[in-house]
Amino acid sequence: MVQEKLVKSLGKWYRADLNDKESVKEMLIQAETWITSLEKSGLPGKYKAWGYQHGVLPRLLWQLLVYEVPVSTVEGLERKMNTYLRRWLGFSRSFCSISLYSTGSKLQLPAMMLRDGQDARVRQVDIEVRTGRKWSANRALREAEDRLHHADIVGSVAQGRLGLGCSTKVSWVKANPKERRGMVQREVRDMSRL
Repeated sequence: MVQEKLVKSLGKWYRADLNDKESVKEMLIQAETWITSLEKSGLPGKYKAWGYQHGVLPRLLWQLLVYEVPVSTVEGLERKMNTYLRRWLGFSRSFCSISLYSTGSKLQLPAMMLRDGQDARVRQVDIEVRTGRKWSANRALREAEDRLHHADIVGSVAQGRLGLGCSTKVSWVKANPKERRGMVQREVRDMSRL
């Protein structure tokens, strides 16, 4: 029966020779057609990346889980997908692949370092970080600094059963520039969660 028709179970095709080579070739062809259909869709780049993340990637991951795919084939597929992702997100070709997938290392904007730096000429330059329509880096920076100033004025407040003075918090006025950058980054992340 297997020689007459292919048998499919849990998304895996079983062939007469019980070898996954043909299935892996079909998977690569299928991945190429999915990614080229996304490329030709006419959508903006971020929507193409979203389509890849929520449409193509789950299908590929299941096939990579089910079939025995060589590591070299997976690396080649990853390189191909990364080139499309870089193009869609507007990154250069030399952009590191770790930055595409890393969740721990955030790409940090040096706006405060330039504005509060020691060089007077650099401080005088009005740096405007161009962002999208919905979110502005300069506005988020101002709002975070205003919230930190306000928290400084209010002072430490008791939370839960802890009494006053149980938790220490660095004051905005007393913080050095490095601590201030860290405080602003945490505040911007907290604001984005709201």
